[in-house]
Amino acid sequence: MHRWGPRHALGVLLLLSYPFLTHAAVATGLAYWAWTAWLCIAALVVLSFPGPWGLAGFALLAAAPLVADPDALLKFPPVIINLALAVWFGRTLAPGEEPMISWFARLARGTELPPDLARYTRWSTVMWTAFFVSMAAAAATLAVLASPRTWSLFANGIDYLLVGALFFGEYVFRRVRYPHHSHRPLADVVRTVARSGSLAPRRTARK
Repeated sequence: MHRWGPRHALGVLLLLSYPFLTHAAVATGLAYWAWTAWLCIAALVVLSFPGPWGLAGFALLAAAPLVADPDALLKFPPVIINLALAVWFGRTLAPGEEPMISWFARLARGTELPPDLARYTRWSTVMWTAFFVSMAAAAATLAVLASPRTWSLFANGIDYLLVGALFFGEYVFRRVRYPHHSHRPLADVVRTVARSGSLAPRRTARK
């Protein structure tokens, strides 16, 4: 697992700041909040892709508000992020790949998964993939049809609460459904996910 450092801490700070800044922009109508929120996205690109490509991405994103409405630009990240997460989870369902939730569970347990847990974590990965697709669709629909405040309430609040609720609910269900297996404490599971890296590598499923 990766060790956390200043770059990871800054990334978390930017991620946490972004929804608050975006909602402040919508609530107040002040352009500088929207600019600041958008710069958080640009900075995250540099942190995620250090090097020339990351700098190029930062430059393009930082310049985007000069040619487009910052408030309109902020409608895109919730859709793109949820779709990216759906792809990230969904691609691990391909034949010969270890499903994402199976990978997390194996890291948390420190051992190979029993067959019944392996089946369950595969279906859990399917569920998370469908969830992120649904969140992307909801964010896109509200961005077009709803008022800015309604969209912001969902994209910068309810969306995150639903992620937390699904994460906790899935953990509780797993413990109730499979009481004959040992389960790591919830705090250990959270630490495992957090330390697995911003983009976990695809692992070939072990036969």
